[in-house]
Amino acid sequence: MRFIKNNWFALLVVVLLFNVEPAFAGPGGFIAKGLFKSFWGKILLGVLTIVLLPFILYIYFTEKIAVRKNKKILQKLSLSHREFNWMHLEKEFSHIVRRVYIAWANEDMAEVKEYVNNWYWRNQQIVNLDYWKSQNLKNVSRLRTLEKVNPLYLEFSSEENLNGTRIAIRIDVEVEDYLLDKETNKIIEGKKGYQDLDYVWFFEYENGKWLLDDIRQGATSLGFAKLANVIPANVAQQIASPVMAK
Repeated sequence: MRFIKNNWFALLVVVLLFNVEPAFAGPGGFIAKGLFKSFWGKILLGVLTIVLLPFILYIYFTEKIAVRKNKKILQKLSLSHREFNWMHLEKEFSHIVRRVYIAWANEDMAEVKEYVNNWYWRNQQIVNLDYWKSQNLKNVSRLRTLEKVNPLYLEFSSEENLNGTRIAIRIDVEVEDYLLDKETNKIIEGKKGYQDLDYVWFFEYENGKWLLDDIRQGATSLGFAKLANVIPANVAQQIASPVMAK
């Protein structure tokens, strides 16, 4: 951690570069900024990567350790609760991610009402999609590849059926996001072209179904990976001495 203290200015520059002028288009309201797509942007990215390599490695291994730990917890819990088997969850979450991107591309969150909670559906439809339509803007959101889905943070409910349990996952995607003015056919936010990005998606377990609850930018992934999981005593006991599901 001495590196971070001695290089606070470089870290501040990176934070500013990645968070200046937040834009809105893809799921969660985030546009791919495309800061490092130009020639000089790539040069800058290379320099920053070298300078910040220790910090990058710290993030990588912190998240890797959290993911490995959480997969083991879910594997043990799945012996008494089959629906928490990670292979099943990965498939379910991946399906929801793809469906949400399709709904955003169609500018109609009603298409995924069965996969998102009511708050998220209303917020995204009214605050973003309906507003853009009223401004004669077209939302372009395309998912080309969903590369990784990994559990960063677990927050278990103490209820017997685990209703109310939340999981934060990191997704790595290749996407294209931008806002287009229908009248002038000009891009007003974002940029054409696919980019490799990462986000943190939150899912909540409600009555036997996983529902999308929120989406955060990828810069928050380290913070969630460092959080201590919330594991009530009754769940901890099942993980320590799991009983085979019938």
